[in-house]
Amino acid sequence: MPQFDILTLSSQIFSLLISLSFCYIINIKNSLSYYTSMKKYRNKKIILNNSTIDKNKTSLENNLWLLNNSYEDFLK
Repeated sequence: MPQFDILTLSSQIFSLLISLSFCYIINIKNSLSYYTSMKKYRNKKIILNNSTIDKNKTSLENNLWLLNNSYEDFLK
């Protein structure tokens, strides 16, 4: 059986290392590009959500102020 032949072992190891390194490089390039695109998307989404929260917070504060003042005017 050629798998257990000592004479062909070095060439088998060499071809295995070459093929594994090729697969590793391809997978790293693909996964890193996917990761960076997702990271950019998530950062944009977080920034957008934070700005929306800030806008809503000021709106709620204004509404609370109006309610308090209206209540005080109603009591007078």
